[in-house]
Amino acid sequence: MRIDQACEEFLRDCANVRKLSEHTTRAYRLDLARFTRFAGAKAEVTSFDRTVLLQYVEHLFTEHHLKETSAKRHVASLRSLFRWLEDGGHVPDDPFRGAKLRIRLPRRLPRVLSRAELATILEHRPAGDFSSLTARISAELLFATGIRVAELASLRDDDIDLTAGVITIIGKGSRQRRVYIPDADIRELVVAYRHARNAREHTTESFLINSRGGPASPQYIRRLVRTLGENAALTRRVTPHMFRHSVATYLLEEGVDIRYVQRLLGHRSIVTTEIYTHVADAALKSRVIERHPRKVILGRT
Repeated sequence: MRIDQACEEFLRDCANVRKLSEHTTRAYRLDLARFTRFAGAKAEVTSFDRTVLLQYVEHLFTEHHLKETSAKRHVASLRSLFRWLEDGGHVPDDPFRGAKLRIRLPRRLPRVLSRAELATILEHRPAGDFSSLTARISAELLFATGIRVAELASLRDDDIDLTAGVITIIGKGSRQRRVYIPDADIRELVVAYRHARNAREHTTESFLINSRGGPASPQYIRRLVRTLGENAALTRRVTPHMFRHSVATYLLEEGVDIRYVQRLLGHRSIVTTEIYTHVADAALKSRVIERHPRKVILGRT
């Protein structure tokens, strides 16, 4: 079997049998297309070995200048493909199994919006057009619930229960979880958005729609959020994931148990959630130094 044919069959299996999300399947497609161009579309899947994997990783860094996180994702997509090929009998053994390949990820703290920046965005009242209203409710829901932008884009109208103040989310790996609307202002905004949306022609069950009446894509929401930040006169570029980072960090600062934050964010492992404790600890250090009673006790200012 040729590598281009293998990729197409694998992607069909991801979408139709494994029922992976459209977002995940699209990411696989992009990653595997890059490997297919590197290896040659007509290359046989049985011709690959560990040396090819090492050469491909070097290619990702030297030719495409990818960051470590992106390169690691490309390798993970390739490993998934060859595990599928092995399970289906298309290759006798996964050639990449046991390959000693370490891509060291730099330790980066999550980019968090300051409380002042959040107040500026959430209190900003954009123009009264429909796109601005979509931008505003996107920002409110991203910060209120900590959901991912892909989860927000796939949110259906029926997933939002205003009476109970609960939103049902289908996250990574089709895992279901529930997040919560924290106050009445956001509920009123949801009602206002539904009213404005239903006054327009639309052909989708998605909660958020774009200016043409179709479902709002993650890319569309990213553009709206970026523009919202610019209109609020923030000096740095605002992304949807910054709201997720921010709510996790500030919940921990407020003393919410990390296990609850893990469940809210939909992290499979608490190790993923623990990165936010570093940011919360930085705030703790600052407050301890600033407000420690020793200075007052000793009469120092």
